[in-house]
Amino acid sequence: MPNNLKVTLDKTTTPWSLDIDQHGNANHVGQGSNAQTITWQLSGSAASGSFDSQTANQPGFAWIQTPPAGIFGSPTLSNNANEITMSDLNNSPSTGGEWIYQLSATINNVVYQSNATSITGTTTNPSIKND
Repeated sequence: MPNNLKVTLDKTTTPWSLDIDQHGNANHVGQGSNAQTITWQLSGSAASGSFDSQTANQPGFAWIQTPPAGIFGSPTLSNNANEITMSDLNNSPSTGGEWIYQLSATINNVVYQSNATSITGTTTNPSIKND
């Protein structure tokens, strides 16, 4: 089952930041025998932007709280750089947990990030939760 997360520009924060739509528990990935896909797509006020490369292996995506190896695949960037996809293999109790991440995108020549800067447990930290 795909998990599609829309990423927009939040102009209510100072400085402005990326907002990941996690309404309806979109960040919760249920347990299943097959890997599931998580997709972040720049939309709305961020639709004209592109995700930035944090490192060669993780374009526009960085873990703040690193999960154990083998659960998540490497993030991949779409050809037009407005979408990041990653697989999530949540197939046993040992793959359950919650991990905080940060996104980075350039919109109108300005770099914006999601609010996660540390492990604080606040609702502004985007996360993936394997149930």
